[in-house]
Amino acid sequence: MPGIKKLLNRTERTFADRKRIGVLFLVLAAAVNLSGIAIAVFVGVNLGSDTITVFIDGLHRLLGISYGSASRIYNIAVLIVALIVARKDIGWATVLYALSVGFAIDFYNGLLGSLPVLHGSLPVKFGLIVFAQILFGITYALLIKFKTGMNQIDAITYAICRKFGIKYVYMRTVMDIILLVSGWLLGGVAGIGSVVSMLTTGVFINAALAVFNRIGSRR
Repeated sequence: MPGIKKLLNRTERTFADRKRIGVLFLVLAAAVNLSGIAIAVFVGVNLGSDTITVFIDGLHRLLGISYGSASRIYNIAVLIVALIVARKDIGWATVLYALSVGFAIDFYNGLLGSLPVLHGSLPVKFGLIVFAQILFGITYALLIKFKTGMNQIDAITYAICRKFGIKYVYMRTVMDIILLVSGWLLGGVAGIGSVVSMLTTGVFINAALAVFNRIGSRR
């Protein structure tokens, strides 16, 4: 009967929509937690943090507040800029990420900060920096791939790339340089880890996106 068929189609669409929303929330939770872990690792090894964390560290030291609180100030400020210059790339995931990642940073700093492995030999610390960079690459690639609102810095970066025809990996490196220098001037700790982050964040994001696209094409 047409009425029953219509009802079944509507039910299937509702189920599919709910399933998609559930998946998106899982992706967002993964992104928030991976960021928290990555930042805690960078802070723990004390060889200079990723570029965003150097900026957050500068705010933390300048204002005398926790990393999480400094992160929320940074994320909200950059979110406002992104809403002005890259509105179409901002979505609900961008806002929720900006508001929640600071809590994950404080949580994982407290949970992982005293782990002996973070205070090991230089090769171990360098390996942990690479591990943290991989986590960042996955995090930002997830937010870009699922099209529910990317990270604010990536939204601004893509807007600039579209306007001036610049490749993403190059523009992202420029953004990382700006964040690193600004954070250092505010008092953030920069080091070899910061240089690695500055030079490889865009590369790791592109690599993670390529993996996700390859997986998606096989489905």
